[in-house]
Amino acid sequence: GEELEGENGKYVLPSGTEVSVVVSPDVGQEIESIFVNGEKLETTAESGESQIVPVGKIDKNTLVEIVFKTRTFDVSFVGFNNRIPKVVINEIRTEYSKPKVEFIELKVLSDGNLGGMELITASDGSENSYVIPSVEVKSGDYVVIHYRNIEDGCIDELENDKELSTATESSSSRDLWIENSSARIAKSDVIILKERIQGNIADGIIFTESSFFAWKTDYMAECAEVLISSEAWSGESVISDGLTTTRTLSRQNLNKDKSAWIVVGTSKATPGKENSSVVYVAK
Repeated sequence: GEELEGENGKYVLPSGTEVSVVVSPDVGQEIESIFVNGEKLETTAESGESQIVPVGKIDKNTLVEIVFKTRTFDVSFVGFNNRIPKVVINEIRTEYSKPKVEFIELKVLSDGNLGGMELITASDGSENSYVIPSVEVKSGDYVVIHYRNIEDGCIDELENDKELSTATESSSSRDLWIENSSARIAKSDVIILKERIQGNIADGIIFTESSFFAWKTDYMAECAEVLISSEAWSGESVISDGLTTTRTLSRQNLNKDKSAWIVVGTSKATPGKENSSVVYVAK
């Protein structure tokens, strides 16, 4: 099968994946026990020795907890997802005013599974990307990824029930919620969608306010360069002036430049629905 490695990341296993976990403890560490979704497995690995632990087929995300006699940590592993659909970033809300939270909406252009796709917001830093859980999608679907979960009812809709999420900002399409209560998207930012962690870029956008002078961090500048060099973006950034909780960045076509995007008019945000084409005009 596939050999997979993770570096302090969250990984997702599509349903039906056949899984074995290779445990390689550091020299000097002794494994006490291994749990898979809370069920203890037998293990006889000595200090510094590797052991293959068969997990078998799974029905949902699998959590593996490795307990060493010296310390404990959790690791979630992801199987290789060979059913990545074609997906684009479709709408972005950068602003927050309770209960309206920031979101990134994805539009699905072909059938598949989103499991393991990585969403990067450059202003949020290199350690804070969001790895999408295993979700079956069809062409034409919308997926709204909310960047705060500040009230009850913020429930990930991983199966077919798209009414499961009951929070104020829940959409009529599929909702996913990031465990967070602080700002994660800036008005001048770079957003990248990757097919998988360290994988190919599926889509991206660069947007800046008209007062923009320079990126605030080296990582933001690096993300912009990577996006352009990958040919997922070309030319100037989208001007993001006028954004509010009800005025979002809204995609109008599949071009990979600023001509694809507008800031929509007041109260024209459409999470989980077809985008508005009404352009915001500053007074």
